[in-house]
Amino acid sequence: MLGASDQGRCILNGAVLSGINLTGADLQDAIIRGTALPDAELSNAKLGKASIDAANFQRALLGGADFTEARVSASDFGSSWMAEAIWSDAEIHHSNFRRSNLRRARFQGALLDSCKFPEAALNAASFQHARIALCDFSQSDFTAAQFVRARIDNTRFHAASGPDANFTNCRLQACDFAKSDLPRARFCKADLAGSQFAGTVLREADFRQAKLSSVVLSHADLSGARFGGALLFAADLRGANLTGARELTSQQLSQARTDHTTTLPNGSQGAYLRYSGSERPAAR
Repeated sequence: MLGASDQGRCILNGAVLSGINLTGADLQDAIIRGTALPDAELSNAKLGKASIDAANFQRALLGGADFTEARVSASDFGSSWMAEAIWSDAEIHHSNFRRSNLRRARFQGALLDSCKFPEAALNAASFQHARIALCDFSQSDFTAAQFVRARIDNTRFHAASGPDANFTNCRLQACDFAKSDLPRARFCKADLAGSQFAGTVLREADFRQAKLSSVVLSHADLSGARFGGALLFAADLRGANLTGARELTSQQLSQARTDHTTTLPNGSQGAYLRYSGSERPAAR
């Protein structure tokens, strides 16, 4: 059903609008409930403050669409084109973005709860100050994405790709980055409590002043990474490659867990021995 309220508010309730062209449409404050919009053209549509529930936007063209302060639940955006879409301050619950193109999309201040982003393209997307919980970014590509000051809990980034991603001042608690590719990622002053990076590529990553206590970094590639001022108490570095890692101190490595499979900053292999000097990278 398609209709409007007395105030001119668009209401789509149970409508089937496959392939409809709504390019640039003004749907601010709209109510879209149980509506099917697969393959629809909604580029640059204005959906600010819209209420969207159980809607189907699969394969829709939503490039540049504005969802600022929208409320979205149980909706499917799978395989949609959403490059440069705006989701600032939106609330999104239990929704699917699998294989969607969200390059340069903006999620600043958004709330993401139990959403799925597997294999999504999130290159250069912005998540500053976002609140993210119980989401799945497995096998997604978030190269150069910005997560500065985001709060991320119990979220999977398993086998994802995120070179140059920025998690500065981020709270990342109980998150799974195992087997991800994150060279040059920045985690300055981040709180990574309970998170795991087993087998993750973190070459030249920046962990200065990060909280890494009890974080699993086993078999991670940490070559050339920076650790100035980081807390490493009980951090699991067994099997990790720390070749050329910088700014590590004897105290930091003494508090971390290393073993005979750990490669230390000076290139030697074995459990760290205090006063051995192996915390210093070998001179080039």
